[in-house]
Amino acid sequence: MRAPDALTVALMRHRFEAIAAEMVETLARTCFSPILNQSHDFSALITDGAARALAQAERVPIHMGAMPYAVEIMAKRFEGQLRPGDMIVANDPYLGGSHLPDVTMAQPVFAPDGRIAFWSVIRAHQGDIGGMSAGSYSPAAREIWHEGLRIPPMRLVEGGVLREELIDLFALNSRRGDDLRGDMMAQMAAVRAGSARLADIAAREEPAVLNDCCEALLASGEAGMQALIEACKPGVYDGRSWLEDEDGEGLIPVPVTVTVTIERGEGRGRITVDLRQAPDQTTNYLNSPLANSRASVIVALLYMIGDSAALNDGALRPVTILTRPGSLLDPREPAPVASCTSLAASAIIEAVLQAMAEALPERAIAGFARRFRFTIAGSQHGEDGEPLPFIWHSFFNRGGAGANGLADGWPNLGGIHNPGGTPSPSIEVTEQLYPLVVESYRLLPEAGGRGQHRGGAGGEIRLRYDGAGPALINATGDGLKVPPYGLAGGEAGSPHDYRIERADGNLVRLGPREAGLRLEPGDVLCCRSAGGGGVGTPALL
Repeated sequence: MRAPDALTVALMRHRFEAIAAEMVETLARTCFSPILNQSHDFSALITDGAARALAQAERVPIHMGAMPYAVEIMAKRFEGQLRPGDMIVANDPYLGGSHLPDVTMAQPVFAPDGRIAFWSVIRAHQGDIGGMSAGSYSPAAREIWHEGLRIPPMRLVEGGVLREELIDLFALNSRRGDDLRGDMMAQMAAVRAGSARLADIAAREEPAVLNDCCEALLASGEAGMQALIEACKPGVYDGRSWLEDEDGEGLIPVPVTVTVTIERGEGRGRITVDLRQAPDQTTNYLNSPLANSRASVIVALLYMIGDSAALNDGALRPVTILTRPGSLLDPREPAPVASCTSLAASAIIEAVLQAMAEALPERAIAGFARRFRFTIAGSQHGEDGEPLPFIWHSFFNRGGAGANGLADGWPNLGGIHNPGGTPSPSIEVTEQLYPLVVESYRLLPEAGGRGQHRGGAGGEIRLRYDGAGPALINATGDGLKVPPYGLAGGEAGSPHDYRIERADGNLVRLGPREAGLRLEPGDVLCCRSAGGGGVGTPALL
């Protein structure tokens, strides 16, 4: 049988992409928590039977690079045991996960001949998965068990029948058990929607044609990465970014150094990304498990390709990633890892991009604002006058994007690990659901670093807390000590500046590692987010 033509392959790619898009829309329209239905902190992926990514929905980049690894581990754990209707759930960072709130569900899709043809996969950030702090982020965590419930790969659905006792277990370990229950049911529905569409494809298409189409898609991904390699100057390049840690007296920078080796070879080029210079693992949540570190490297390289046809596992064939077990970027159990998807991921991506800027200057990207997130846990007045507990995750005011060699940075878009993937929630819905009032929200153009191309504007939001009593804030962030970097003579962006204006007139700066900071009714959070770095000498404007 002859290989499928280009039109057939393109149609198959768009069918897979449409299925992934339907999956995320199903989840967005049926879930309970605003972190999902407003901020869309979830991702959908289609893989072939060998857990190789074929297509994805445009959501959270850092999820995408890690999900195939999680599916591969699930498939190995249940090799030879799976049957139609089964669905696997897991979140363990040391078994293909990222951090514990990101729960992955995957369902095998069987072909008529009984083999696994596809996997339908969704990873979604649950608002609270337990642990020592509301929202499951805690700077005080010193081991993984402090951060929440660990879920190894297990059958959540067996032969089409939900194991309700597992949902009960997960909900019992969450401060927002009803929300988590509803969100998990919505996640299952979204996975099933994808599985039904994929089963239809597997039943309609000849196995040989389907296999050839999948191989052609993966080959297009590899071709995209080879094109990037051929555009680069061969050589060895170093990149360095920074994380911010605390030493008891204030913030100290922690280097994240990578070495990128580029070898060209007429379609046989290679990129090796060496992360082995990373510091030793730490006892706080800055660690990044292997799946997350690999995903960060992949995200950085795919940013530079600029070809949506390359967004699959084929792009990884020419790429080698080296890590050192026991290091910050490949920690051993039981190191805590809660901040990995934002803090460590951003540092790895930036370090790779800085190295690649030497190899391919025309595609250089300046520094983005780092993620500075916080969670407020408190109570609000119920309809009957009784206080109702709530947990709110901040997704407002994300900070400016870095400029590049062709254009200014985007304003207030968000961190490099997830630019635009999790949008800011509706102000009106936030004020309706939570005891929060947005007094003002504006862009800060002056926060962007000057350059021939200016860094994206930061922002300022003033958020008043009007709860039924005191609340607690847990903060997780970077970007107060180290600002977004500029390139080629461009200036750095301004760093973050977060503070609490107390109702009594006192001013308290909000640090990036706050755990249980008290917030009183009438207090106002004034959050000024960083601007992106500039590119090129400002005098050339």
